[in-house]
Amino acid sequence: MTELILMRHAAAVQAAIGGGDYERELSAPGRVEAVQAARELARAAPPIERILYSPAQRTSATARIVAAEQSLGPQAIVAVPSLYTATPAAISAAIAREHGGASVLLVVGHNPGVSDFGGELSRQRGHLPTAGYWRVRLDYEEWHALLRAGGAKG
Repeated sequence: MTELILMRHAAAVQAAIGGGDYERELSAPGRVEAVQAARELARAAPPIERILYSPAQRTSATARIVAAEQSLGPQAIVAVPSLYTATPAAISAAIAREHGGASVLLVVGHNPGVSDFGGELSRQRGHLPTAGYWRVRLDYEEWHALLRAGGAKG
């Protein structure tokens, strides 16, 4: 059994004049909600083995907060550029390439892709709020079907 956790980044500040979306940092309330979500995951989910995240500022900060709460070392957190504003298909492809054999994998990304992909996998609909997440348990066949759909061999 593999557990896939798809998380939306925590709340970010508005883009500065002349600044871009990619550079938006977490807001003070966003940092609080990231810590709360990280603690909730630590209590409710099995220990996370690997984190894949979009390297945008707000997703990177969210991933680092979860990693710290889970006591994960730097080798367990991986920036994946293709996760920035990724579609469900791009998220699936990133997982297939970068899962590293983890049986509990967290992907930190952006809406609408992360919500759409989580909704597809869980067969539920809805948009994740900031720092919200979907937890999806996949049996062997489901996990390998996801990896094949994302382009992984075998």
